[in-house]
Amino acid sequence: MDSRKRIALFAGQADESYQSRFISGFLKEAFAAGYDVCIFSMYRKYQDTPEREQGESNIFSLMSPDKFDGAVILKDSIQTEKAAEQLELSIKDIFHKPIVVIEKESELFPSICTDCYSAIFELIHHLIEVHGCKDIAFLTGKKWHKHAQERLQAYRDAMADAGLEVSDERIIYGDFWYQSGEICAEELLADGKELPDAVACANDQMAIGLCKALTERGIRVPEDIAVVGYDSTYEGQTSPRPITSALIPAEEFGEYAFRFLTDLMNGREPESFRLRSKLVIGESCGCQCCGMPEYQIRRDAWGTDISEERYDSVFNTMEENLIAQSSLQEYLDTVYSYVYQLGSIEEFHLCLANDWKHIDPGVRFGVSGFSRKMIHAIRYCSDRKHNIAGLHESFETEAMLPELYEMRETPTAYFFTPVFYENACFGYAAISYGSDLCSYDDTYRRWIGAVCRGLECLRRTLVIQQMQEQLGRMHSSKFKVSDHAYESLSSDEKVQYQLVTRILDENLLEYHFQPIVSAVDGSVYAYEALMRSRTAQKVLPLSIIRYAAMQERLFDVERATMVNVLRYIDEHGDSFGDAKVFINSIPGVVKDEQFYAELENAVAPHADKVVVELTEEAELQDADLEKLKAYIEKMGINIAVDDYGTGYSNVSNLLRYMPDFVKIDRSLLSDIHKHPQKQHFVREIIDFCHDNGIKALAEGVETAEELRTVIHLGADLIQGFYTARPSATIIGQINEKCRSEIRQYHQERIDGNTKRIYVAGKTNRVSLAKLVKDGCTDIVVGRDEMVYTDISIIGTPQMKTDIHVRIEPGYKGSITLEDVYFSNVNGRPAIELGENSCVTLVLVGANTLYHAGIMVPESAKLTLEGNGTLLIDLDSAESYGIGNTHSSRHGELVFEQDGMLRIDCRGKSGIAIGSGLGGIIRINRGEYNLNLDTESAVGIGALKGDVDLAITTCRIESDWATSYGVFIGSYEGNAKVFVTKSGLNFYAHGETVAAFGTINGEYASISTQYISIVLNMMADKMTCFGALDGKTDLNFRDSHLRIEAVGQKALAFGGNTEQTDIQITSADVSVKVRSSLDRETLAPDENIHVKNSRFRLMVNGEEVERAGTIDYES
Repeated sequence: MDSRKRIALFAGQADESYQSRFISGFLKEAFAAGYDVCIFSMYRKYQDTPEREQGESNIFSLMSPDKFDGAVILKDSIQTEKAAEQLELSIKDIFHKPIVVIEKESELFPSICTDCYSAIFELIHHLIEVHGCKDIAFLTGKKWHKHAQERLQAYRDAMADAGLEVSDERIIYGDFWYQSGEICAEELLADGKELPDAVACANDQMAIGLCKALTERGIRVPEDIAVVGYDSTYEGQTSPRPITSALIPAEEFGEYAFRFLTDLMNGREPESFRLRSKLVIGESCGCQCCGMPEYQIRRDAWGTDISEERYDSVFNTMEENLIAQSSLQEYLDTVYSYVYQLGSIEEFHLCLANDWKHIDPGVRFGVSGFSRKMIHAIRYCSDRKHNIAGLHESFETEAMLPELYEMRETPTAYFFTPVFYENACFGYAAISYGSDLCSYDDTYRRWIGAVCRGLECLRRTLVIQQMQEQLGRMHSSKFKVSDHAYESLSSDEKVQYQLVTRILDENLLEYHFQPIVSAVDGSVYAYEALMRSRTAQKVLPLSIIRYAAMQERLFDVERATMVNVLRYIDEHGDSFGDAKVFINSIPGVVKDEQFYAELENAVAPHADKVVVELTEEAELQDADLEKLKAYIEKMGINIAVDDYGTGYSNVSNLLRYMPDFVKIDRSLLSDIHKHPQKQHFVREIIDFCHDNGIKALAEGVETAEELRTVIHLGADLIQGFYTARPSATIIGQINEKCRSEIRQYHQERIDGNTKRIYVAGKTNRVSLAKLVKDGCTDIVVGRDEMVYTDISIIGTPQMKTDIHVRIEPGYKGSITLEDVYFSNVNGRPAIELGENSCVTLVLVGANTLYHAGIMVPESAKLTLEGNGTLLIDLDSAESYGIGNTHSSRHGELVFEQDGMLRIDCRGKSGIAIGSGLGGIIRINRGEYNLNLDTESAVGIGALKGDVDLAITTCRIESDWATSYGVFIGSYEGNAKVFVTKSGLNFYAHGETVAAFGTINGEYASISTQYISIVLNMMADKMTCFGALDGKTDLNFRDSHLRIEAVGQKALAFGGNTEQTDIQITSADVSVKVRSSLDRETLAPDENIHVKNSRFRLMVNGEEVERAGTIDYES
């Protein structure tokens, strides 16, 4: 844990000129002294409504007093009514360490202010002495404001010092903002008054507003009237006539404020601040810009807002994309994908109130303070390590931010800002620029404002979704039990109550039948019998159930339903054909033995047709369930569970019932094509059904998009208004258009042709979060219409996608992968290069390719760069990580990355880097972890072809469990391998293994220089270096080798013939071999040349001497 001291700083609008410069100076001294700084900032000095004032100033309550050693309050920047005073009072009660108040007096703590008197005095004298002004008006701030009073007094004293009188009408009070200039102009020109010679303003904003108002009235500045300001802002300096003003030494004052605070902390008497404001002479007074700062108009880099798709780019669609999200995870993924727009930040964190995990119409976000725990929703670090975007990590709010306590080499600053809407506190954000001496800028303020507004839109969307789902459940549920008393009913309801009594007494129920169709070809598989009233005044099924429950007559509904539907089947049996009939039942309704006896007789002729659809409104007790199941089994009919995914239809009850059919509730299927989370849940339900011999029925399908999605997910049966509405007569088949769509969607599922293609290149950044939301399955790079050749594909940590990247033939460009997760789709590579393409993949952050790797055809070239990581996880029968198939050659593979490349391979046959027939491989740098657990394996190289490998400046570690394999080289071809300036560790056990070289090839040449190799191998037949059944040439120069080989026929050097030549020069070699061959090599002694080296050899526990020569001169 970091034990560095820490200071809290409270401010309003930290990106404004004075605050920003003050913070820069403060950080300069703090960092030099080894202090961390936490800045708690509102976005604006003051808001325009009480609700927003509450939402903004709430950030000040985040400070945990025991985590800080001192505090600074920029009181004048916190102009929200009473916010600064409340902050002082609250901090006084909880924080008992030194506190300094800046630019405003305090009754509770020491305060320090800059000297604005002297500069105003000098500016007035400048107008008098240089420009001959005698009638000078003064526009000051609010009457009660200390700075307004002090600057006004300086004006009065300067005028008196020059012997000039000041009338009250020449003193105008404003509020330090632009509109005050408009008011001043109106007052100066009222009633035909004569203009003064000049107007001095208490700050630049009011001076700019005044100049604008005067110009609009045809009054020229400075020809007709001179204007000066104070505090010399960038806007004032770059005005049409740069404002003559005075530059407040804010940065120096920030440095002084830190020293003042630490003097108090250490019990020393602080020194006084002596630096005065510096006059900045512009043109608004009549001078010619003799003291105005010069600004660089050239950019520091070639990139522009448009080319880099920054926040101010005309093509920035961040806000639109935020508003379009319909789940919190999608929203976080989208926010994460736009963090790059914040520029050269070190870290960004989004911390959300725990209530976001349980959002519903009843949730109300707090307006004061923060929840006890926060969700660490986004962690974005510039090194892309341990980044997150999700809901899985949380921390105690008291900690403020876990990263505060990590060990760091240098001090840092975090800016904490509120995440809110009106007065509702959603959480907070934290941003850090590392050791840079700066505040956040206006881009961050506007960017995080968009995030806040987007969260409010999302909150409303989620609430509406939940309300819709509740209404949907009410709509889809066939039976609703109510216990309202009759007396509570309205007059109209009582009429219906009486009508239901008549319906039940006279059995005035009839049934409409809705087709249930096959998800394969659209043929009618079954019908559901849906209750209707046979009366002049229709009564909704829900109303029948409601009033029947009130009369305790649900059994009558149950009995009438069974009897009536079975009678209809008797009378219209031919109309149903082979289709089944789903009949609704309420398991909780008590049924007697007589009922079951009658039902058994009625069902008997149709047992193969009848499906009892269980709709639960209360959980059935185990004893009752067993009784029900026994009767159903006796009758030989099927069971369906209705409304699965809501109410009591959960996994637990599914296991209790083990039905023949599961009807997935409409609430899960509504707009399912737009919601990856729903798709994931429904896919899990369908997979569970299929694993247990249950048919999955998608109920309530109302659109073509929903139909397509549920078929692609594997649903067996479809029911809904889109396929067919309920009908009083039996519908023999649904319309041809719908059947054709079903056949098409089913064929897509069989073919794996469920693709939705995104063509990259319209922008230079591709957001995976957006593509997942849009249902995209493929990214195509290199089409002719590309505007941007080089693109970045941006994922979010922990977000998995089934997206495949296809690169068109002939494409030449760079593709940056940042926190992406691509998964195999139907045996395809995750990234597929086209013929004659030349692609540079730049790795940023943590990237994963799951189930498949990168295919590089023989005519293509792939270069890997970047400091990010790449994990390739393979588990198919025949797999490759980077290269090509086991029957092909691969293109040129060049590895120039600095980050880790890890390849895990499981299955029958695996190649980490390479292909079946080989190709060019150049490993020039990087770190590699290759783990293979396969029957046959190649780490780097080829299965059958010859290889020529060059490996330099890298570290490779590999752990194997394989029957047959080669770590670096070729299994059946010849191998030429050169390794230099690298470290390699190889651990393996198997039957037949070669570390460097070949198993069945005729020849192997292995050369090393400036390397360290550790080999620990156990196999029946093996060689560490060489051709196991061929000729071997070995040359080790300036190398460090540690070899342990154990096996029936284990060799360290060469193969099973004497055709081995070994050169060891200036090397340190240690070999331990346990083998029935009783040799570390079969090479004759005359073929072993050891020069200027240390060679230690143990064979079967006995040390063996190898002759060597010493000749350092040569």
